[in-house]
Amino acid sequence: MNKQQKLKNIGTVAVALSGGIDSATAAFLLKKNGFDIFGVTLKLVNDKNFKKNAELIDKICSELNIKKYILDLTEAFEEKIIKTFCTVYLEGRTPNPCIECNKLIKFGILLEKVMDLGASHLATGHYAIIEKSKNNVGRYLYRLKKGMDKTKDQSYFLWKLNQKQLKKIIFPLGKLYKKEVSKNSLKTFPFLKGHPESQEICFLKGTSYKDFIIKSSKIMELKMNKKIGCGQVIDSAGRVLGTHKGYPFYTIGQRRGLGISHSKPLYVKAIIPEENIIVAGEEEEIYSRQFYIQDLNFISGKPPAKNFDADVKIRYNSEQQPAKIQITRDNKALVKFKTSQKAVTLGQSAVFYQRDFLLGGGIITEN
Repeated sequence: MNKQQKLKNIGTVAVALSGGIDSATAAFLLKKNGFDIFGVTLKLVNDKNFKKNAELIDKICSELNIKKYILDLTEAFEEKIIKTFCTVYLEGRTPNPCIECNKLIKFGILLEKVMDLGASHLATGHYAIIEKSKNNVGRYLYRLKKGMDKTKDQSYFLWKLNQKQLKKIIFPLGKLYKKEVSKNSLKTFPFLKGHPESQEICFLKGTSYKDFIIKSSKIMELKMNKKIGCGQVIDSAGRVLGTHKGYPFYTIGQRRGLGISHSKPLYVKAIIPEENIIVAGEEEEIYSRQFYIQDLNFISGKPPAKNFDADVKIRYNSEQQPAKIQITRDNKALVKFKTSQKAVTLGQSAVFYQRDFLLGGGIITEN
């Protein structure tokens, strides 16, 4: 397919602009290559800094000579992301809101909204690659691949996407390196120099997740009929070691903040929200070789087999490790690593890869 055919087939592209270097560069590259584009900015929280950020986005759009739309999704974001974030912590698990936001907000509601505005596709500044190929029955299959810059690869956060979504998404930065993007973008957008990188959890805005939950706790306690005050810290034998400051403020594998004197360092081994108890243990006690996951999703729409091998990543910053995945029932699976892994955390995502291709993943539910 030549360039003109590609432009005709894709049509108008909406570019999600955050005010940062990555999304601005994504827009610049599309415009440079002849695509008809417009910018779209999401208002997700009632933040006093939104106006300042919107002014930056105005400058980006002015530089590119493109239209800009602002979509207020604060209600949907509060309901689908923030409340879920608090609820999962109150259930004694550790959530990853970015994954839910990608599925439900950015490539869910936003994708639908930009279609209504006349776009055929949505582009973002994610460092990941989408490859299109034909499967064995002649149908097009969209595959999700790690970004070329492995230090910035964001495919882990995209495992909940499906074929319908991937068909309409463009990642212009997937085959670029962050250093290259940063260097070149400042030539076009010098006013972005010194602009901070996006936070991992954007709605915290510099607040610790503990303070955020405390602020939201009264509403959430009423909703779930749970208290988040002090409780006991015990060992695996049930002996009381001390007290904790509230179970939602701890995560599996955490060492700091326990405040308990012991002959060896202690780590959070388990959280029992029903009893407001934290189980602590020495480092060797927090290793697991297998665990269950639920809410499975596969990028292709189905698993490669009922039992298959893959490299599995259990948190964004961890190294992927070889494992066997056994699909059970009720959209669940058993993951068995070749070697034990430290601090397998309930609520986090286990994501499957074969070479650089992301197969899918699930939510860690039980060790």
